[in-house]
Amino acid sequence: MDGAFDVTIEKALARDFPDVAKFRWIHQLDFATSGVLVVGASKEATATGCRLFRDKRVQKEYLAVVRGHLPFNPADSNAANGEAAKACTFSKLGLLIQDMEEMERLKNQQRGSKAHQKTPGYPRGVRHGPNLFTMEQAQLLRESQGDTRGEMRGTTAGAGARELTPAELAFTKMTWHDLTKEEKDAYTQKAKVDKQRFLREFAEFLGKEKIKLARKRKYDCLDREEKEKEPVAYIFDAPIIEPHRSTGMFRMQVGEDQNTSAKMSTTIAFVLGHATCNGQPVTKVLLRPLNGRRHQLRLHLAHHGFPIAGDVTYGSQEDDAPRMMLHAWRIWLRGHPDDQKKYGDLYFESPDPFESIVSSEREISTITYHKHKEVVAQADAAKAGSDEKS
Repeated sequence: MDGAFDVTIEKALARDFPDVAKFRWIHQLDFATSGVLVVGASKEATATGCRLFRDKRVQKEYLAVVRGHLPFNPADSNAANGEAAKACTFSKLGLLIQDMEEMERLKNQQRGSKAHQKTPGYPRGVRHGPNLFTMEQAQLLRESQGDTRGEMRGTTAGAGARELTPAELAFTKMTWHDLTKEEKDAYTQKAKVDKQRFLREFAEFLGKEKIKLARKRKYDCLDREEKEKEPVAYIFDAPIIEPHRSTGMFRMQVGEDQNTSAKMSTTIAFVLGHATCNGQPVTKVLLRPLNGRRHQLRLHLAHHGFPIAGDVTYGSQEDDAPRMMLHAWRIWLRGHPDDQKKYGDLYFESPDPFESIVSSEREISTITYHKHKEVVAQADAAKAGSDEKS
């Protein structure tokens, strides 16, 4: 987008809009991805856009052409592990999005809700250095007192007590500030290990909660009997691991739920149409990422067995497509009323560059902008009618 290159988006913007002193990136697209890119023309506008992204008030849709014929119905397709593909009916997308955003929020906070914390399987909390120190002291005192309540069957109070050594007795009377730096560092290291234990167990707990939610919500089932066939989306939710910069690796990787470095990632996908390109089967899909992981759409599709045409990183090195066929199609920055007064609706849509390759056989959108406009229009009409009567 910028940098020491002959042709960049920054240079093109400067050429077409000479009155703007500086352009600021609000988000980014992969190098080979075309489509809508939101750029700030002032500090204030950039701050507003970044805030909406940070507060998850942005809805985005992409178009992609993938290799192979991905079935319209996820029930007819298997995931990479051979299991049936996860799915969600169109009418339950709002519920799914709400649940996945809540799961990600909990993972980022590293703390479950109050209800979660009362669940038997909820992991024990993290112990810090001073906590571990006092726990060791308490353990020694318990050993010196034995079964103080006579709780062990057939014993009396105090049974099993042992006499502490002089060193142990002195240890029980120490405070955290009495410890040497080396001793404190040892407890701090134990605390780091304990935190990793908690994060691993918490990730496993959230993974199980996602499964429980899916069973409870029945995302792939209709709530009502309908004669019309409702569109059903694929749900790709493999966690994504970004290699450490020190490795020099470029490719993102699919991880496991219990991996503490794996980030929750969910992509909604609808099949729009099938075709043949240069004698090879291809499918056009509508993609709605619920997260902004690097290469998320490309990795999720390739992991399911349908890489994006022209993606030589996650697909075939022999792919002869003229470009990577991924396009940022629509975006809506759901500004607050004050934002809308200042900047307008902030809904942007670009033409479909793949229509000549694969025609869309159905119209689908997961962005709620048009529904929002209908609700606002109805409210305005109702208010106008009320004003006329009065």
